[in-house]
Amino acid sequence: MIQVVFNDRVENEEIERLDVADIIDTFGAIVEIIDISVNEKIRYLGTLLGGVPEEDQGSAFDEYDQENGYIEETTQEEIWRSYGDNLDAILQICIKSMRNSYKECLESDLSDLLDYVVFQVEYDREK
Repeated sequence: MIQVVFNDRVENEEIERLDVADIIDTFGAIVEIIDISVNEKIRYLGTLLGGVPEEDQGSAFDEYDQENGYIEETTQEEIWRSYGDNLDAILQICIKSMRNSYKECLESDLSDLLDYVVFQVEYDREK
């Protein structure tokens, strides 16, 4: 993962010499970068399109409800499926608006694609 993020500018030998704490710090930085450049834009697009982020206030009965099957727990698989669906929708918008092929969109920088989609949605809303 470190090599991918740094475009193979970091050698395996250098990574192997890192302490575990350094690797954890690096992954923390990678997660923060992804959150800023991708997830934050996806959340903003959701609010532009009328979605309201849900904040779970919790309840004294949540644990009881979950144990008895009244509340279904969101699985990690469902979260990743949701991200995949969102990314597919973003790619479809880019294909239709930019008239690029699917391959060209996949090879594009995701952060730049999201910037374009945000611009396009904001522009369409102003009309």
